[in-house]
Amino acid sequence: MTSTTNYWYEDLLPGMLLTLPDIDCSAERIGRHSELFGAFHPINTSSDNRFGRAIAHGPHPVAQAMASVGNLLSDSLVAMGQLGPWRFLSPAFVGDVLTADATVIGRSGGGKLQGQIIFEVRVIAPDNQVSQIGEAHLIVRRRPRQEGAA
Repeated sequence: MTSTTNYWYEDLLPGMLLTLPDIDCSAERIGRHSELFGAFHPINTSSDNRFGRAIAHGPHPVAQAMASVGNLLSDSLVAMGQLGPWRFLSPAFVGDVLTADATVIGRSGGGKLQGQIIFEVRVIAPDNQVSQIGEAHLIVRRRPRQEGAA
């Protein structure tokens, strides 16, 4: 997904909420995650656990949410400065489709060309309860000056 809107440092004000695309925890996606990272723990591959269902790898929703934030920032994103603290409040189950959002909770000016934006990222389970919550500190470019602007 590529953003059709560029969010620059100046656009990202405290309290601004960005709705992120759904997070796919399908068996196929979680299987690819397992293969990619060699992560075949039984809690993610079997229903024989305390939850009675296989759960999605915790980092999988985090990675999808952060990829979505990066896609929304598009050309303005420079780098991630910090991820966390991050809290896992309830499991995401294999087969779930989660929703997510990111709220600007802080900013710092940095330099003439860029600044830091602090997002609170929430991953929401199908029962509308927050499943994961954490912070992402991102370095974001300031809006480029227009040619001929003072």
